Amino acid sequence: MSISEPSERSGAAAASLNLVRLGLLAYVLVSGLRTTILKALQLQGAMHPIHGENPISFCNVFLISQLMVGLALVLANGQQTLNDLPRLDRRGRWLIASDAFLGCFLAPMSFFLALAKLSVINQTLLFSLTLPCTAAVAFWWLRERLPDRFWWSLMLVVAGLLIGKLLAPMVLADGPMPDQTQGVLWASVSILATAVRNSLRRMLATYPIGRGLSAGIPNLAGALAFAVIAVQQYGPQHFFYLSLWWVLGVIVLYGLTACLGTEMLRQYAQRHFAVTQVGLASSSTLVVTVLSAALLLGEAILPATLVSMLLILAGVSLPFLFPIRREGEVSP
Repeated sequence: MSISEPSERSGAAAASLNLVRLGLLAYVLVSGLRTTILKALQLQGAMHPIHGENPISFCNVFLISQLMVGLALVLANGQQTLNDLPRLDRRGRWLIASDAFLGCFLAPMSFFLALAKLSVINQTLLFSLTLPCTAAVAFWWLRERLPDRFWWSLMLVVAGLLIGKLLAPMVLADGPMPDQTQGVLWASVSILATAVRNSLRRMLATYPIGRGLSAGIPNLAGALAFAVIAVQQYGPQHFFYLSLWWVLGVIVLYGLTACLGTEMLRQYAQRHFAVTQVGLASSSTLVVTVLSAALLLGEAILPATLVSMLLILAGVSLPFLFPIRREGEVSP
C-alpha cells in the first residue's frame, strides 16, 4: 500500500462529509424559502389579475406542486406501490384517505388562505405552534409521552407569540383588522389539521408500505381535488396563463424547487443525520423564512419581532438541545 492511499481515503471521506453537510444546509435554505416564495407569488398575482381574478390561487399552485411530489414518490417506489395495496386493511385505507384530506388538502389550502391575509413573518411565527399542538394531539389521542421539556418549550413559544403580538388584534398597513382575524383563523385550521395528520401518519407507519403509497398517493389525491375545484370555480384556463413569470414562479420556483426540492432534501437529510440533527435543522428554517421575507419582500423586522423569533426558536429547539436522560437509555 502506498503512502498516498490513506491520505486519498481521508480526503475522499472529508469531501463526502462536506457534501452531506451541504445537503443539510440546502434543506434548511430551500425549506425556509418556501413560504416567502409562495407569498411573493401571491403578491405578483395580485398585481397582474386576469379577468379580475388573481392567477395565483391555492388550486393551481397546489395542483402543480402536489402533482410533482406525488408522481416523484410513486415513480421512485415503482411496482412496490401496487404491491403495497393488499397490505392495507380497512383501517389502513381510512388512514390513507384521512391523511390525503387533512395533510394534502385542508392543511395546505388553509395555509395559503392564511398567508394571503398575514405577513410571512407573522405567519411563520404563528405556525411555530404546530410542534406543541402535534405533541398535545399525540398525547391525547395516541397516549404518547410528551416530548422532553414540553412545558418549558410551550411557554417559550407562547411568550414569543405574545411579545410579537400575534395573538392580539393586529392591523396591517395594507389591510383592515378583520382580514388579520380571518388569517389567524385559517392558520389555526391549518395548524390543527397538520397536528391531527401527524398522528394519523404515526398510525400509518405501523403498516409495511413504502413512500409511494403512504405519501405519493395522498399527494396525487390532493392534486386531483385542487384540479376539480379549479375547474368548477374558474374553468380550465385557470391552470396555465402562459406568462413567463407564472410558469417560472409556480412550476420552477415553487413546484420543483420549494416543494419537490424540500421533500427530496428532507429524505436525504434523514438518511445521513440523526433525528435530533434533522429536528434542529427544521427548527432553524424559521430564521431563513423571517430573514428572506425581510430581504426579498421588504417586511419589517421590529425589535419585538427579533425577541419573539429568538424565544420561539429557543422553544422549538429545547427538546432537541436538552433531552431528558432516562434510566436505561443510551445516549446517541
